[in-house]
Amino acid sequence: MKGLSPLVSVVILIVISISIASMMAPWMYELTFTLSNQTGSSAQQQMKCRSAGLDFDSSYGYYGVMSNFSYNVSNNETDLIRVKIVNTGNIDLYSFTFEVTVENASVENIYHYVLTDSTDIGASDPLRPGMSAFIEANVTEDFNASTASLNDVKIISSVCPEVAPSIEL
Repeated sequence: MKGLSPLVSVVILIVISISIASMMAPWMYELTFTLSNQTGSSAQQQMKCRSAGLDFDSSYGYYGVMSNFSYNVSNNETDLIRVKIVNTGNIDLYSFTFEVTVENASVENIYHYVLTDSTDIGASDPLRPGMSAFIEANVTEDFNASTASLNDVKIISSVCPEVAPSIEL
């Protein structure tokens, strides 16, 4: 019995390789294109955020933070966190949220709050470099003022989430 000639074997291997490559080429192109776009936009965001800066204005409250957990939710009153922030960077910042750590009855929890409508800073009227602003959030949990303590406040801007000042109280 005779086997295939070496020339025919090489031709068959080349045909199989080209077939596999032609099936993989569109997928590889799409993968490369997607990864390069993601890397490019990520690098662009990082470069932009290098110029960002945000800090608490310590001339207000306790290092820029004021909280009141003495309101009574059953009387339609809400607890409140108010902060004065200053844009110390070179780009406009907006769309802020609070991340707060509250210790209540010896249990520490992290909560996220959006700003009240009256203090929300949007893209149409951002916090410009050098400006300061008051922002506040209504606390939706009913904390007991005698057992709850605000331990940490972090301010996050959707423009540059990695530039998020935090203060331990």
